[in-house]
Amino acid sequence: MKTFHTSDSLVTIENLIEQFQPEFSSVSSEEIRTFLESLQSVVANNNTLTLKTINDLLPLHFFVSDYQRGYKWQTQQVEELLNDIYEFEPVGKGFYCLQPIVVKHHCAKNVGDKGQWELIDGQQRMTTIFMILSYLECSHYSIDYQTRASSSEFLLKCLPSTLISNNWDDFLKSKKLNNAKLDNVDNYHFYSSYKTIHSWFTDEKRFSDSDARKKWLEKLLYNTKVIWYAARGNEQSVDRRQSIDIFMRINSGKIPLTNAELIKALLLSGIADPQQKELSDLKQSEMSQQWDAIEQGLQNNEFWAFLSPPEYANNQTTRIELLFDLISEKPTKLNVQSVDEYFAFNYYYQKLKLSENKKHHKVEALWHEVKQSYYRLREWFENDELYHLVGFLISRNISNIQKLWVLAEHKQKSEFIISLKQLISSQLRKYFKSDNNVGLDFNQVQYETKNRRKIISILILLNIHVHRANKTRLSFKTYREISWDIEHIHAQQSKKLNEKLEADIWHSEQSALLNGNHIPKVISDTLKKLLALWYEANKEEHPNIEKLQKDYIEELVKVIGDIENDEIHALDNLCLLSGAVNRGIGNEVFPAKRKMIISYEKEHHFIPIATKNVFSKVYSDNVSQMYKWSKEDREGYRKEIIDCCNFYISKGELV
Repeated sequence: MKTFHTSDSLVTIENLIEQFQPEFSSVSSEEIRTFLESLQSVVANNNTLTLKTINDLLPLHFFVSDYQRGYKWQTQQVEELLNDIYEFEPVGKGFYCLQPIVVKHHCAKNVGDKGQWELIDGQQRMTTIFMILSYLECSHYSIDYQTRASSSEFLLKCLPSTLISNNWDDFLKSKKLNNAKLDNVDNYHFYSSYKTIHSWFTDEKRFSDSDARKKWLEKLLYNTKVIWYAARGNEQSVDRRQSIDIFMRINSGKIPLTNAELIKALLLSGIADPQQKELSDLKQSEMSQQWDAIEQGLQNNEFWAFLSPPEYANNQTTRIELLFDLISEKPTKLNVQSVDEYFAFNYYYQKLKLSENKKHHKVEALWHEVKQSYYRLREWFENDELYHLVGFLISRNISNIQKLWVLAEHKQKSEFIISLKQLISSQLRKYFKSDNNVGLDFNQVQYETKNRRKIISILILLNIHVHRANKTRLSFKTYREISWDIEHIHAQQSKKLNEKLEADIWHSEQSALLNGNHIPKVISDTLKKLLALWYEANKEEHPNIEKLQKDYIEELVKVIGDIENDEIHALDNLCLLSGAVNRGIGNEVFPAKRKMIISYEKEHHFIPIATKNVFSKVYSDNVSQMYKWSKEDREGYRKEIIDCCNFYISKGELV
C-alpha cells in the first residue's frame, strides 16, 4: 500500500471529492452533505500553497472568467513548453517545475453540480497543456471559457478536425454550422497552437516511435509539477470582486508571484497552529514585520552593490530571495546550464513536507536561519575590513557570494578574513608571476589589451588600500556604475606633439599650458619665446618651421620630463579614470592633465582617491616641482602599489 505524506493525502482527498461531486449532491441526508462540504473546505484551505503534478489536476474542472483576456500563446511559447519537458531528464525525485498558477475554488452549491477552480493566473499554460493532453488522447481536466461559449465548444469538440485544414479560413469553410460563433480570436489561437503541437509531435527526429511519445507523456503527467497557489476568501461564496482584484494585482506587477513571495506564503501558512490561533496570528504578524525589515535593509543600494551578485542585479522588488538561494545552495548559472527558477521554493516545500506534524515549529527554525543569514551579510557590510575584502572579490568577479558564503561556514571572523586575503593573494600571484616561475615581478603587468582587467583590479585594490589607511570606505555602488579606463600618467604620446595639427589650435593649447602656474616663470618665459618664433614662422610659411617646432618640443620635454619607450606602459605610469574623464583629457602632458582633473572634480565627476593622490604627488618624497612626472615620482608610486599588494601577499614577495 502506498504511503502518503499529509500534503499528498490532502491532494488525493480533494481530487476524489471533485471526481464524485455529482454523486454527493444526490445524497438524501443533509448532515452527510454538510459533512462533505466541510471536508472539502478543510482540504482546500490546507492546500493553499502546494506542488501538484499534472496528473493531480486531471479530475478537476477549471473556468476562465470573462474579466480576463483570452488565450494568446503563439508558436514560440508552445514550443518552449514542449521542448522544456522534452529536454528535462528526471533523476530520483526530481521534477520540472512550471510557473505558479493562481486559482480560487467555487463550491458546487454556488456553481452547479461540480466544484470548479477559477484560473485567476495561469490560463495560458493550463489551456496549452489541456490541448497537449487532448492531442495525445489522454484523460484531461476540463476548461470552460466564460468569455465565449464557442471557445469551450471549440476546445471540447473541434481540435482534432483542425488538422485537416491548411489554414484558418479553410477550417471555417469546412464547418457548415456556427461559422460566426467559431470565428473569434480565442479559437484562432487555439487552432494555431494545436497545429504547433501536431507539428512538434510528428517530427520524426524527435519521436521515432510510440515509446518516445509515451515517455514524454509520463514526464508531463508525473514529473511535471505546478506551484498551486489557491486564493482563499473568508467565505465560501463566490466573490467576483475578490477574484478581479487578485487578477489585477498580479498582472499589474504589484504582487508578482516571485520565488520569494511563494516562500513567504509557504512560511506564513506553515507557522499557523490550529491549537493556538491568537498566538499564531501574533507570530504571523511578527514574521511579516521582520520580512519587511530585511527586505528594506537589502533595498539599501550600497549594501546591494557590495553583495552585487550579477544574476540579481535587476531585482528591485524581492531582494530577500538572495538569502533563500544561499541557504538552499541554489546552483548558479555558472555551475549548471539551466537552473530551476523555483529551486529555493522547492527546498523549503520539501523541508516542511517532512515535518507535517509539527510544521509551525519547523517554520520557526527555518525563519531563524533566514534572520541569522541576513545578520551575517550585515556584519560583512558593516565591518570595514570584511566590506572591502568581500566587495573587491565579488565586484572583480574573482569569487561570488555563493562561494564566499560556503567559505565562511564554521569560521570565526578572523579566520574568514584570512581566507579572503588568501583568495586575493592567489589572484595577485597569478598577475605578477615571473616568466621563469621564480618569485613575483612587478614588471610582469604592463599596459596591454589582454591585461586591462588585471590592471583595473590592481588599481581598484590600490584605492581600497588608500581608503583603509584613511579609515574611509570605497563605494562599490559608485565603482560599479562607472565604465573605467586606464590612464597613462605621463601621456603615451607625449613625444608626438609634432603631429600635423591645426596651427592655431596647437598654439592655443601650448599657450594655455605655459600661462598656467605649473611651470616656473623663468622656464615658461623661455618656452614662450620659442613658441612665438614658431608661430610667426608658421604664418609666413618659413622653411624653418619644423626645426623651430622641434626646438620648442625638445625644451618642453626637458621641463615636463620623458619616459623611455619600455617604461611608458609600466604599472607605475598608470592610474584609474572614468571613460568620460579619460576621453576628455586625451594625451595631454602632466601639468595639463593635473589641471583638467581638478576641473573635472569641481564639475562633480568622480575621481578615484588614488588618482587624485598621484596628481597631487602624495607618493613622492620630494615635491619641489608639480609640472612633470619624474623618475622619483614613479618610484614613490611604485612603492605604494607594491606595499598595497604585499598586504595580501603575506610573505611580501612582490618587488
